[in-house]
Amino acid sequence: MIADGAINRAILSLLDRRDPLRLSLDGTSREIDFLGARVVLSCESEAGKLDLNTASVQQLHSIFQAQGLSSDDAEFIARQIEVWRSPLRNSPVESIAALYTEAGRTYGPRFAPFRSIGELRLVLGMNDALQAAVAPFVTVWSSSGTVDLGVANDALLQVLASGSDNFASTQLAARQNGNAAGATRAPTAGEALTIVASVVSSGISVKRSASVQISGDRNEPYRVLAWQ
Repeated sequence: MIADGAINRAILSLLDRRDPLRLSLDGTSREIDFLGARVVLSCESEAGKLDLNTASVQQLHSIFQAQGLSSDDAEFIARQIEVWRSPLRNSPVESIAALYTEAGRTYGPRFAPFRSIGELRLVLGMNDALQAAVAPFVTVWSSSGTVDLGVANDALLQVLASGSDNFASTQLAARQNGNAAGATRAPTAGEALTIVASVVSSGISVKRSASVQISGDRNEPYRVLAWQ
C-alpha cells in the first residue's frame, strides 16, 4: 500500500512541475518520507531507451555486444529482431522458418511490432540471462528511432558511446562533470515513464513499479500502461 501510494504521489508530481517533489527522468533514485516510511523513488523516461520496434541494427548490435557476445552473435540477434518486427512481405519466410525449426522452436517470428520487451525472449538467439541483461536498455513505449540522451541512464550512454555514438560520449562526459541538462525537464505529452518505489518496513521489503503515459488531456492526464 505504501509503495503504490508513493507511486501515485510521484505521478502527481510529474503532472504539476510546481510540486516540490521533482524526480529526475533518468532513473536517479530519491528517498522520501511517505506515510511514516522511508521510500526510495525513481522515475525513468522510456524515451531514454532503445525502442525494439525502431532501433537500428547497429544500435541493437551495440547493446548485445556490450553483454559479452561476439560481434557475429550480436549481429545475428540484431538481425533476428529486425526480422521479427518487419512485415511478412519483406521477409524470406521459408529460410527464416527453417532457422526456428532447426533450433527446436515450434513457432516463428510474428512479422509485426513487439508488444512487450518480454516478447524479445522468443527471438532466436535469446535466453533468460541475455533477456534480463538487456531489459533495462530497451522499451516498446518510445515509438522513436532516436534515444533522448538527456534522460538515458549512464549504463546505456556507456553502451552507445562504446559503439562510436559521439553524442552519447558528449552527454556522458557532461553528466560526469555535472554540466548535463535534460534529466530534470518536465515530461511531455505522449511520453511514457516508469516509476519504481521501494520500501522497507517492519523487516519487509517491497518493490513496486508502474509505467504510465502522460496524455496531455485534462480529463485523463495519464494512462496506466503497466503496474506491478
